[in-house]
Amino acid sequence: MKRFQRLAWGAMSVALLAGAGCAHKAPLAVRREREAQKCALVQSVLREPAPAKVVGEIAAQGREEPTPVRVYVRRPEQSMLERFFEGDEPHCGDATFKVVQESVLDAVVVYLQEVRDGYAYDAHRSGPDELTLESKPQGRLRRAGPAWVAAN
Repeated sequence: MKRFQRLAWGAMSVALLAGAGCAHKAPLAVRREREAQKCALVQSVLREPAPAKVVGEIAAQGREEPTPVRVYVRRPEQSMLERFFEGDEPHCGDATFKVVQESVLDAVVVYLQEVRDGYAYDAHRSGPDELTLESKPQGRLRRAGPAWVAAN
């Protein structure tokens, strides 16, 4: 009987450990998908005229490309400003920009604020200590299928 109990406990332990391993894989995949969707939003914002102009200004001054971009979400009702991407090194960018989390001397700072059907945004050239909760939105984007499009 003791042998049976040991086998039963052993089998249950292995099943629990295997289940826990599988459970950790799903959140990672979900997190990566969420980060990819966030990146698509940031790419859409940076293609809009005002943000694209700010990226171009930094690049025109001889700064190494890609231009560093920091992205924050404003939550004025809570007087909060938080990072848009999780982790220390988001994988978001192209030939003209790269999203960074650390403070850099000269970067584009994109502020997003959730609105009813998407996000309002504004982008500014900023130094490492120049973050703000207040600014006038430069535009809005809404979801249209898998893409983000300018909202009127």
